[in-house]
Order: sequence, then C-alpha cells, then structure tokens
Amino acid sequence: MYGGKQLERYFKISFLLLLLMLWGFLDSAFAGKIEGSIKVKGLRSPANILVYLTKAPAISPDLSGAKVIIDQRNLTFIPHVLPILVGTTVHFPNNDKVDHNVFSLSRAKKFSLGSFKPGEIKTVLFDKPGIVELRCDVHAEMAAYILVMKNPYWAKTDEKGRFEIPDSDGLKNLGISGIEDLPPGKYFLKTWHEKLRSKRTTVIVEKEEVDLQLNLTRGTPSVLYK
Repeated sequence: MYGGKQLERYFKISFLLLLLMLWGFLDSAFAGKIEGSIKVKGLRSPANILVYLTKAPAISPDLSGAKVIIDQRNLTFIPHVLPILVGTTVHFPNNDKVDHNVFSLSRAKKFSLGSFKPGEIKTVLFDKPGIVELRCDVHAEMAAYILVMKNPYWAKTDEKGRFEIPDSDGLKNLGISGIEDLPPGKYFLKTWHEKLRSKRTTVIVEKEEVDLQLNLTRGTPSVLYK
C-alpha cells in the first residue's frame, strides 16, 4: 500500500507527465503550413518560382539518402531550377548523344566538370548557400539554376503558381525526410525567379495554414540571402 507521501509523489509525477503530453499535443496542434499562389506579369507561366523562408527553425535533416540529379537530355538541363540544401551532392548524368561540359562562374560555387561523354556521370558538392548558374561550354543555349538553401523550408510553384511550405513531397523526392510543419511565429518569406523581381513579405503563423496571394512582375531578382 502507498503511504501519504508516496501517493502525493505519485500524483505529482503523473501530473507532470500529463502536462508534458498536453504540451506536446498543443505544440503539434498549432504547427502550420504556409501555402498560396502567385500571379505574374510578363511570363507565360507562374511555374518554377522559388518561395522560401530566409530564417526558419534550426534543424539538421539527414542528407545520407539524398539522390539529387540534374539531367542533360535533348541539350537541356532538367530540372531548370533546383533548390537544394547546403551540403548536398548533385549528380550530372549525360543522357544526350553528344559530349557536355557543365560549368559555373557563380560566387557560391565555381567549377568546371570538363568534357564528358554520353553515359558518364559527374558530381559536385555544394557547400555554400547562394545562386549557382549552370552553363555548358559546348552548348551556349543550355542554362539552369541550382539554389543552395540554408534551410529546407521552401517550395517551387507548380504550373498554376501554387505552393506549400514545407513541401514534404518535394523534399522526399530529394531524399530529405523528418521536416515538420512550422511552429507558431513570425517568418520572412521571399521569392526568386531568374526573370522576376524578388518579393519579401512577413508571415505570421498562428494556425494550421496561412494562405498567401502574391503578385510578381518582370525585373532583376535579388540574391537569396543578405
């Protein structure tokens, strides 16, 4: 049988455990997403616009399962815009019938892979945040962008300009898992597209979802981070 002091201690511990469970439930219940759509002037499509948080919860996702590829096919880089996390290795397979030489003169990552033949694969580790413009020394019409991000809270707009942060499906396609919804708080959201002026706005997350409507116009984009 429990004595009076033992019962009192038991109830205190049970109460603390209940509070911890309740806190965890409330914390997850108020976690949310930022979603919305973007309209653009001067472009045929609102797709491939990067929408991201300049600052976000400090997390270190596991990149060991990441399999990130920029294909070279029909004299085109696929995808044209690729957001990745700092520390990601990107594979460059040559699936064309001609040689390629992928290079970049960007400050975030300067490299040249040299000429490599159909069927070959080369890799590059991207270890600094920023915008990396890709070119092919053999085919001047080829261009693409790797956006090296500080955190995984980003999304690319679809063909209708829609987005959702965090983009769980998009992250899983890159081999990144364990990314949770955003806790309540104040965030700074920004856009990037090679032909559009970047837009920065403040977002307050207080509930499960925040819905945004943004309008962008043609112009010179800004850097990812200052």
